Amino acid sequence: MDISKWAFQNRNLVYFLIAVLLIGGAYSTYEISKLEDPEIKVKLAMVVTTYPGASAHQVELEVTDVLEKSIRKMGNIDNIESYSFNDLSLIQIELLSTVREEDVEQCWDMLRRKIDDVRSSLPSGAGAPIVKDDFGNVYGMFYALTGDGLNDRELSDYAELIKREVIELDGVDRVELYGERNTCINISLLQDRMANLGVKPAEVLATLNGQNKTTYSGYFDNGDNRIRVTVNDKFKTVEDISNMFIQGHDDDQLRLRDIAHIEKAYENPTRNEMFYDQKRALGILIAAASGSDIVKVG
Repeated sequence: MDISKWAFQNRNLVYFLIAVLLIGGAYSTYEISKLEDPEIKVKLAMVVTTYPGASAHQVELEVTDVLEKSIRKMGNIDNIESYSFNDLSLIQIELLSTVREEDVEQCWDMLRRKIDDVRSSLPSGAGAPIVKDDFGNVYGMFYALTGDGLNDRELSDYAELIKREVIELDGVDRVELYGERNTCINISLLQDRMANLGVKPAEVLATLNGQNKTTYSGYFDNGDNRIRVTVNDKFKTVEDISNMFIQGHDDDQLRLRDIAHIEKAYENPTRNEMFYDQKRALGILIAAASGSDIVKVG
């Protein structure tokens, strides 16, 4: 069949079909829903669990395998991929393509319940499993916050204040901060002093691990009164850490400051850092709520 010959013979019909396609396309373009940052339901989640000090083989046997067996009991799963590294376990869960968008959140709730069921079976050194299921969140607004003469702590406090105020606005679903630097206490052991004083690294670790724990101290019965006893020995300043007696050397009255240099600093290397106009800054990311107009929210 010669299509071109048929088109010339039925010229009016071809013109009519072209007109219908043009009018229908123009009407659809005008009526179709349009979003600058469309909402996307991602049927993918990841379970992240840390296990400091463990080898990849230990992580696989004691963490990844335990979690994966529990996760496989839930339905609507298309594929599970797991990765075990030194100190870290990653499990990626993908739902079936037939799962309706309105049922995705319910599936992730079931995932969290399955993980909670086996949390007591994980080793004591493992961290709490974290479920990441917000890959579809779109941050349509990104602001940079700078402050002349403000240190990182003060700038972070102002950013947290802005976050609390913005999250209360109508149409705002989520607010996150980017570029915060975590503070830490650096303890640098002095090998020569430790050797002269006979202090072992294991004794220093045992001293630090035994502090800052909340423990049950009991009650004191005083006649008709029953008084709750608490031990307040938490670290509050760098000096508190420096003045700690080293475990096993109580008679020598050795303190941590005698065999180590202790200072407050920021984590190094910094994972996320942000600058705006060559100034230290913090990013404020804002995601609009489902069904809201991000232009009006902004």
